[in-house]
Amino acid sequence: MPKTAQTSIACSQCRQPFRVSVHSVIDPTDNPQAKIALLSGQLNIYQCPNCGTPNSVLTPILYHDGSKELLVSFTPMELGMSKDAQERAIGELMREVTSSLPQGAFKAYLLQPRSALTMQGLIDQVLQADGVTSEMIQAQRDRVKLVEQFLQANPTTLPELVAKYDAQIDAQFMQTMSLVVQQFLQQGRQDAAERVAMLQNAIVELSTFGQSLIEQNQQQEMAIAEVAEQVNAMGEDATRADFLQLAIAYADDPQRLQALVGLIRPAFDQIFFQEMTAAIAQAPAEDRDRLNALRQQLAELTAMVDQQAQMALQEAANLLRVLLSSPEPDAIIAENLQMLDYTFMQVLSANVQEASRRGDVAASSRLKDIYNRVVNALQANMPPELRFINEMLNAPTDFEAQQMLAEHGPAFGAGLVAAMDAVEGQLAQGSPAIQERFAMLRRAVANLK
Repeated sequence: MPKTAQTSIACSQCRQPFRVSVHSVIDPTDNPQAKIALLSGQLNIYQCPNCGTPNSVLTPILYHDGSKELLVSFTPMELGMSKDAQERAIGELMREVTSSLPQGAFKAYLLQPRSALTMQGLIDQVLQADGVTSEMIQAQRDRVKLVEQFLQANPTTLPELVAKYDAQIDAQFMQTMSLVVQQFLQQGRQDAAERVAMLQNAIVELSTFGQSLIEQNQQQEMAIAEVAEQVNAMGEDATRADFLQLAIAYADDPQRLQALVGLIRPAFDQIFFQEMTAAIAQAPAEDRDRLNALRQQLAELTAMVDQQAQMALQEAANLLRVLLSSPEPDAIIAENLQMLDYTFMQVLSANVQEASRRGDVAASSRLKDIYNRVVNALQANMPPELRFINEMLNAPTDFEAQQMLAEHGPAFGAGLVAAMDAVEGQLAQGSPAIQERFAMLRRAVANLK
């Protein structure tokens, strides 16, 4: 029996047949994604391409991690296999594992595989081998049960329930709720994912931990606004040396230092760190430890910003997949307007270009349709000031954009300045041409009467 077998299954809902790849041997060295699917409860679960129903394929499984000398077998009870049949099935999987081992790599643990009675038991053994204790596993189960309790509660009793469990609502609980949302999205259960997300927002507003998050966010927004104002005051000719001096000024203020890196991440490139290293070497001896600590902090912050950007790209890609598979994309667009940001439009545009490059007419047509629907929805929901800014940025020439501003800008008053300040940070990763036009318009807005 191969590690991955191609087979056809019939959807449990619509009976439509479709082909899937069923995993029987899970080896994280060869296939780390299979381990992720196992731990997230998505192993051998496939969404019907016709109706979207998730379908579970039951099969004997052998989990093998040579780095931890872990070998665990699991045969679903639902298969109704006799003991002899189970042993034969696992034996075939064992031969698959041992035949792929390098010469001399066979060890004693391969002679005595552990067994799991349930899929959760298999997951627990994998987690324990990764250093996750039974207490940590139980704590996570308790958090999942609490999420389920909130989901089953009457909305009118939610404030009372939050007050009762307020001490248990923390960062890990919120992370668990986010994981539940992701799992529902992966299963194609959009309605369930939205319900959990709405519940999470309500709990944030009602809980002590949530209120602290809101306060922290407000402080961060104030810090970002102040840092953005200082960066703007430096002008377009600001150099890496100027940004280094600003970073030094924020060395004892982690919140503003993080805001600085987030706003001008491209400035903190390899050349910046090379120049900073040279500056540290020339600095007075008593300042070098502090500057070296700052350099390390900046390196960690840039890595964090890059990781967040990667996560945002993944979330955008997941949303795009949902839109492409949905028969009613407009409803999903309307419910996820907050996710239709610059990152999402980047992902969508890249997919449109790739489909066109491949000559895939059907995919290109579908992606362009989604693009038009998204743009229409965003424009329909934009405040007038933002809609006007968008129109100016998309004008054929700079001259026409200036004409639009001269003719219609004064009608918006101070609201136009506030709107431009609000979107300026979002354009930091945009094309140079857009940034240049925006800067030109921002200067012109300041001179409007």
